[in-house]
Amino acid sequence: MKAAVYLCLGTVLVVCVTLAAVLLYGPKEKETWSTLTALLAVTAAVIAVFPAMRVLELQEDSLRPRPTPYFDLTSRYDLLQLRVKNFGSGAAYDVQLKWKTRPVDQKGNEVQSLDRICVLLPQESVSTLIGASHDTVRKLSDTQFEGVCRYKDSSGKRFHENFLCSVDASQKQLLHDNELPKTLRELQDIPKELARIAEQLEKLLPRS
Repeated sequence: MKAAVYLCLGTVLVVCVTLAAVLLYGPKEKETWSTLTALLAVTAAVIAVFPAMRVLELQEDSLRPRPTPYFDLTSRYDLLQLRVKNFGSGAAYDVQLKWKTRPVDQKGNEVQSLDRICVLLPQESVSTLIGASHDTVRKLSDTQFEGVCRYKDSSGKRFHENFLCSVDASQKQLLHDNELPKTLRELQDIPKELARIAEQLEKLLPRS
């Protein structure tokens, strides 16, 4: 649709410029200048449409969904996940991942649970476990996984985009690049430790 609009605008622009050139270099008649003025007005209007079309494209692009698969090592402590997140501003429907080389989990099984997702709202994500972070990363024979992501927007328009999931950077980074997941994981053990201390105190204190 956009290509057809640009083709029509380009055709009108070429025709107007050509006619204007013919009028300028041809014989001058009474109506020549009024016709030339009209052609120049149409040419200016067509030229003004092009930036407006570009602005419209940018607005449409900012509102479209963008489901993107990637490897996530930071959301869960010491766990590597494959995550698909919608980074766009619109809901993505019927999201399908077509892998050229499919990733495998720590047991050697192909990861297929995210191949089809019914709907992803803006900034929503789904994930599946691959394995323990750096152990799994080091064991992967392939470090880059390519494919195509197909999906539809709310109007039913279909899109497809190539993607690349890579763990190259993860093989070289620190074991725990961010301490927050580790801290939050250790905080979960506090209630258990408090319960254990309370149990020991009950055993030590004499009963009345």
